[in-house]
Amino acid sequence: MVNLAELRPYKDLQSVDTYELLTLDIKRAQSEGVSVKENFPNFLPGNNRIGVLLVHGFTASPYEMSFLANYLHNKGYSVYLARIAGHGSNPKNLNILTYQDWYESLKYGYFVLKKNCQKLVVIGQSMGALLAINVAILNGADKVVVLSPALGIKDFGFKLIPIIRKFKDYILKDEFDKSLSKYYYRVRPVQGLYQLYLLIQLTWKNINQVNIPTYIILSEYDDIVDAKKVKLFYRKIKTNEKKIDLIKQKSIKHVLTLGDNPFRDELFGKIETWIREG
Repeated sequence: MVNLAELRPYKDLQSVDTYELLTLDIKRAQSEGVSVKENFPNFLPGNNRIGVLLVHGFTASPYEMSFLANYLHNKGYSVYLARIAGHGSNPKNLNILTYQDWYESLKYGYFVLKKNCQKLVVIGQSMGALLAINVAILNGADKVVVLSPALGIKDFGFKLIPIIRKFKDYILKDEFDKSLSKYYYRVRPVQGLYQLYLLIQLTWKNINQVNIPTYIILSEYDDIVDAKKVKLFYRKIKTNEKKIDLIKQKSIKHVLTLGDNPFRDELFGKIETWIREG
């Protein structure tokens, strides 16, 4: 049985100036070697009362959520594009940091929005969805949206990660899109995969705490996430206000926010409507 380190609510940073919080987040990115503009955290102030924290997936960067960020910002929302620690820089960083580090790295964006908005929504994709759930249940949020949540991984080899991590440092990705090499790692760091393995277990352990309005979106043909696990999670969460959308198109796989999803803008519209209503 694996011993899971519990996550704790953030220390209250609402007394810290907005500019200082963003500066601290940017400095952390710089200290890890982030150099590409789109891989830095970013705050887009809006003109309505709702703030949205966007959390990307494993081996990705804020770029993954940038199109959704621009869509929501154009609708008047304040948006914070978070960068999870270890991402958007060098893959070796993910073989050093833990899921606790990932969780802690989202506190800057969380409190920027908490300070400046009346309501706060957390949206995460894949691994970012797991972090979004934990941020929301431990610190409070008005709603949470999870895209392709990594609640179970299809690849049988993922179950062997606790063993593989003792012998291997990286796993090369199949069919990697080289046009995205500035924003995604070409490899999956194995120690990072082990931290994801632990985060999945922790999120299931905390399932009874999910009493926040929750909207789940995933493709029935997701090539990474086990849709059956996601549906089970949906059935088990306690919140009275929950919704799940299953995308039926075979061409739609795991990442839902980039241009290879022809229904992206329709999806963004559904997310915005759900955030705005209620």
